[in-house]
Amino acid sequence: MNLYALFNSSLYHGTSSRKGFFEGWYFKFVDRKKEKSFAVIPGVSLNSSREDAHAFVQFLSGGKNESGNFNYPLGEFHSGKKHFSVEISKNHFSAGAVILEMCNENHRIAGNIRILEPYLWPRKFYSPGIMGPFSFVPFMECYHGVVSMDHKLEGEVRIDDELIDLSGGRGYIEKDWGRSFPKAWVWMQSNSFDLERTSFMLSIATIPWLGRSFTGCLCAFLFKEKLYKFATYRGAKIDRVEALDNEVFLQLRQAGFSLNVSAKKTSGARLISPVEGSMSGKIDESLTSEITVRLFRNDAVLFEGTGTNSGLEVVGELKLKEKSK
Repeated sequence: MNLYALFNSSLYHGTSSRKGFFEGWYFKFVDRKKEKSFAVIPGVSLNSSREDAHAFVQFLSGGKNESGNFNYPLGEFHSGKKHFSVEISKNHFSAGAVILEMCNENHRIAGNIRILEPYLWPRKFYSPGIMGPFSFVPFMECYHGVVSMDHKLEGEVRIDDELIDLSGGRGYIEKDWGRSFPKAWVWMQSNSFDLERTSFMLSIATIPWLGRSFTGCLCAFLFKEKLYKFATYRGAKIDRVEALDNEVFLQLRQAGFSLNVSAKKTSGARLISPVEGSMSGKIDESLTSEITVRLFRNDAVLFEGTGTNSGLEVVGELKLKEKSK
């Protein structure tokens, strides 16, 4: 086991895993004019068959609503043991840069992108990532981490015949690892608000726990260089989760703060997702949704605004515990 990874969620956690394990990092990019967006997801899949173990890089284009996947032999995956650095064939990923060089029968992607002034997730010995003390629980189905809530971009990328200039744009990095994605969840993220250096992410999911399950939440909102964190382990309560055909509504409260969120659904593209380590699942994700965030402290409004170029996933049906009468 890599002890550095135990206390640093951005590092690779699969050094001792042989099967039934996945890990993936999610890099999102939006250009300066907030007109073009795309995401790339490097990762590894270790399912029950050693022959099927492999590395991969997925991509998702917001404007064209298309996606693709590039598979590589597992031996072409390399990761840093003390610092976040992932290499898959000729592709490089870190908190400081992304280099892309991928080609298959359907797509060709090449780019060199610098990441500047990342707002790295604050780490403490007892809380190494967004999951807090749950980071140390050994039997979780899926672990989540945030690497950078927001950062500047420089450089460009070419996706097939389209050249995207990212200089002056914004980026975001998060990750997941474990066995499988939950059976139901809502995930959303945006750092394309009117006020720069404002970033929001939220995940509400069904969490298996000791033979039963509960609906838990992780949420972070960066505003004026302050990071507001909502989480089930911090006492956050989920008052509303409602997914309609074209919109999603969420309400959280925690220690005098409350958060009202509405997200407009838009068309997206299909990504593959992990099931017992195998990338055999399928989910739809949009990168062109809009998220309206309202943050209150008691009755005072601290923030109200709408983020564009938003990532949004709605999978399955979430159930909240009925309130006692």
